[in-house]
Amino acid sequence: MDQITIILPLPVRKLSPNARVHWSEKAKLVKASRRVASLAALEALNLRRPPGWLKAKMEIRAFFKTMNFCDPDNFIASLKSSIDGIADSGIIANDKSLWPERPTFEKDAENPRIEITITSEN
Repeated sequence: MDQITIILPLPVRKLSPNARVHWSEKAKLVKASRRVASLAALEALNLRRPPGWLKAKMEIRAFFKTMNFCDPDNFIASLKSSIDGIADSGIIANDKSLWPERPTFEKDAENPRIEITITSEN
C-alpha cells in the first residue's frame, strides 16, 4: 500500500465553522490555507509524479501547544480548505474519495502541527 505524509501548520481559528468572521476575510484565509496544503503535498511527494489515487483514507494527527484540544468535528471542518489543497496537488483524483479517520490529538509545545497521512485504497 502506498502512503504519503503531509505536514501542515495548525489551521487558524477563523476557519472553524463556529467562527464569526466576515466572508471576505474568511475567503482570503481559505485561499491561503488551500495553497499552503497544495505546496506541502507536492513537497511530500519529493519530486515524484502525483499518483492521482481514486480512493484513499486519511489519518490526522494534530499536535497542540497545550492539552486544551478542540472538538474533533469542528477540527475536521476547519481543515476543509487544506484537504481541497491536497486534492489540488494531484495525490487523489477527487477529495470526495478521501475518507478521514477520527483525528488524534497530542501535545507538542515545541512544534505544533498537523500530520496528515494519506493511504491509497486502490
